[in-house]
Amino acid sequence: RTALASAAKDHKRVILVFGANWCYDCHVLDATFRSKAFVPVVNASYHVVHINVGDEGDKNLDLAEKYGVPLKKAVRIPSLAVLDPDGKVVYSQKNGEFDDSARIGPADVAAFLKKWAPAS
Repeated sequence: RTALASAAKDHKRVILVFGANWCYDCHVLDATFRSKAFVPVVNASYHVVHINVGDEGDKNLDLAEKYGVPLKKAVRIPSLAVLDPDGKVVYSQKNGEFDDSARIGPADVAAFLKKWAPAS
């Protein structure tokens, strides 16, 4: 709710990142978001909220389902959902698109952020 309220005030979107502390790919994505090259892009358009799916991938599944991220059958994290400030889902990952940091690089993250940024 806090992120949505902030997004409404500053005309940004919210990225929900479903992940876990044990997930290497989650750490890689987080490091990318926090890197010198990406901080300006992320901060200009988004509020990022990390949602823990737990050690067994069984926590916060209700939120994942609410935002269209299918984690019940197979935990493929990190998985992201992008929301408008009103909480409407703009995009949700259905196939664990960011769950392999060896396959997904900075250019893919940059394209994702650009594609789902709010209209200027």
